[in-house]
Amino acid sequence: MKIIKYVFITLVMLLLVSSAFLFFYTRHLTPKYSGEADLPGLTQTAEVLFDSYGTPHIFAESDEDAFRALGYVHAQDRLWQMELMRRIAPGRLSELFGSDLVETDVFFRTLGIHEYSKSSVEALKKRGGKMLVLAEAYLQGVNQFQKDGPTPIECTMLGVEDEPFTLEDIYNITGYMSFSFANAFKTEPAVSAFAAMGYDYLKVFDLDTTRSERIKSYTTDSNHVAIANQVNEVFNKLPLAPFIGSNSWVIAPQKSSTGRVILCNDPHIGYSQPAVWYEAHLSSPGLNYVGYHVAGVPFAFLVHSEYVANGLTMFENDDVDFYREQVNEQNPDQYWAVDHWEAFDKRREVIKVKDSADVEIEVRLTRHGPVINEAIKGLAETEAPISVWWVYFKFPNYILDAAHEMAVAKNMEDMRKAAEKIHAPGLNLMYGDNDGNVAWWAVGKLVKRPSHVNSKLILDGASGADDPQGYYEFNENPQAVNPPWGYVYSANNQPVMNIEDSTVLYPGYYLPGNRAERIVKVLEAQEKFSKDDLKNLFLDSKSISAIEMQKSLMSLVEINALNEGERTALEQFNSWDGMHEEDTYGAAIYYTWVYFIYEIAMIDDLKERFGEKGSDIFKAFMSAHLMKRSIPTFISAADSPWWDDVATETTEGRPEMVTAAFKETVRYLSDRFGEDQENWKWTNVHTLEHPHPLGAVDMLKPLFNVGPFAITGSDMVVNNQGFPFSKDKLFNVSFGPSTRRIIDFSDINNSESILPTGQSGVPFSDHYDDQSEMYIKGGWRPVYLSRTKIEENATLLTLKPTN
Repeated sequence: MKIIKYVFITLVMLLLVSSAFLFFYTRHLTPKYSGEADLPGLTQTAEVLFDSYGTPHIFAESDEDAFRALGYVHAQDRLWQMELMRRIAPGRLSELFGSDLVETDVFFRTLGIHEYSKSSVEALKKRGGKMLVLAEAYLQGVNQFQKDGPTPIECTMLGVEDEPFTLEDIYNITGYMSFSFANAFKTEPAVSAFAAMGYDYLKVFDLDTTRSERIKSYTTDSNHVAIANQVNEVFNKLPLAPFIGSNSWVIAPQKSSTGRVILCNDPHIGYSQPAVWYEAHLSSPGLNYVGYHVAGVPFAFLVHSEYVANGLTMFENDDVDFYREQVNEQNPDQYWAVDHWEAFDKRREVIKVKDSADVEIEVRLTRHGPVINEAIKGLAETEAPISVWWVYFKFPNYILDAAHEMAVAKNMEDMRKAAEKIHAPGLNLMYGDNDGNVAWWAVGKLVKRPSHVNSKLILDGASGADDPQGYYEFNENPQAVNPPWGYVYSANNQPVMNIEDSTVLYPGYYLPGNRAERIVKVLEAQEKFSKDDLKNLFLDSKSISAIEMQKSLMSLVEINALNEGERTALEQFNSWDGMHEEDTYGAAIYYTWVYFIYEIAMIDDLKERFGEKGSDIFKAFMSAHLMKRSIPTFISAADSPWWDDVATETTEGRPEMVTAAFKETVRYLSDRFGEDQENWKWTNVHTLEHPHPLGAVDMLKPLFNVGPFAITGSDMVVNNQGFPFSKDKLFNVSFGPSTRRIIDFSDINNSESILPTGQSGVPFSDHYDDQSEMYIKGGWRPVYLSRTKIEENATLLTLKPTN
């Protein structure tokens, strides 16, 4: 009996000790939102007021001290995210995650963003200036917290050793951002595969194919299959989600109920935990603005002050080309460069792999850019080299200068001059100010290509005939300044510009015009808009294009071929009003039907031409913007060769394929959600979970992931809650608004914002997920510039200089 008692007491003591350890350990990891902390390097004491959602409002006596403090508080909330972000572009993920990420690292090492970052840092140090001083101050704050603060639990679990953050890391992070904006990496290889099948297979997609019958596709089957598959895998394996799209609209005084400008913006980015943006307010003699920061980058890309506000969306221009190079048969170290043989430049890369041997690669470079053959699994080295030409590498990098200058801009001309400094990625810069101006500029160096070139195909690299011919001047980019209709907007739609009485369409990978059409329709529907009206527009879930497709699909389906359950489902679909709200029925049927129309129509043809690798091309295409843009043209093409099933001796047409796809739709939804069609209600099927990289481990998911939540909105509506068009992930929301912002110049302290989860990336912080429920419900929280307003409900952390 005494032994049992002893064992029991021992177990209780162990439990108490373990509980105490966990309590104090988690408290140790939690960010410090009050009290005092030492920050060497400060010239004077800085005060950080944290509001009720953990947003830091930094008050400092110098700009440099404000950025030191920013680096410190940014790191205490997001150090793990910073660590992850800085490793993507230089190909250092394998050091954390092992051999599964080697192919991703090889791809990025080959691409060479890290080499470009090195040269950008050298150039920055040579020119010096205020931006360099502020960037280094920020890094001092980050590195001081890394030295003195607790190690993030993720770094402890993965065995990450401390390594000071550098200017090169900052440029690598912005380089990864630019890469994730470049949709050509995902789309052009798949388009080239369709072109290789013949013009009739290509013309059904919504792209410029007017010259496709004349231009040759300079690829072999293995080229486009391997590239399409590998690039798709790179995106799928990244532990942080890429940038996707965005909405923004800015209302001029004549359309505003207050008579002042109102700016709205919600950049669409893949969901992740921690959330993408870190919100911070900086106040010092030369600064007073609220900015939204990417982990590890000192300068905000989204900002507002008492004078100006900006918003960003992806421009979706095509700033990447693939070239097939010609190798000298007598000397494989040379390639043909227009009129002579030229030696490949070469560099060696060593990739360190956790719990495995290092991986060494040799990267070849041409006049166009890096050769990607060695980075593409399944693309034999004996194939003709495929090189990548990217605008990002062709100009000095001033994106950090531009971001800083936007933050301190006092008027429209300041903002415009800052925008001119960005050469890549392509962005739509939305603008409003306290003087009543509204503007939109397409930002980035837009390429001039020869008239015969279809930039969506893999091009001839040897002759020089397909090379870019130059760039448009900034004033030739699409833009609108104070238009008479009283607003500017962007939803990643196709822009048009008139230059010297001719209409210019810029090649790109623009999203369908659905969201843009809906935004314009709403903004044109009434004379004046209040802030509440515009909040409602953020959550608008009406799909105009889906209703148009509804009519087309209903005219094609062979009703007599359907059983009773399928007819009931068809009636449900036919009564759908195009909304995507909680009690919506029919939407689940629409997206599933569209998916199976593509699968049934395309898979057999792709496999006939490319074997089992045809499935890889299909997956890559279904993940690209082009797929969504092509829905109406693909389904409306009555004579398309895609409609014939190559496995049968008969010739099928659209009605047979559309009907077969509908039957497969009902089977899929019944298997996944149950045969009771009441279970197909939109918020039963459409769900969001914010994934943390370590949440992929089932045991760790409850600690790190946030959600799941039932959510309204959908793909291709203004409330853009998108999901992959794939059988295993259909309706699992993977991207959407990374923040919603509404900046009201009738009272700048009347501005509001929301993040998808919370400010902090520390799982034990109260601010890890405290905005998630509000976000799902379309809620908002105030964003103040006034210290008086901030102090009403804030805690104070005092950062003190040390000798």
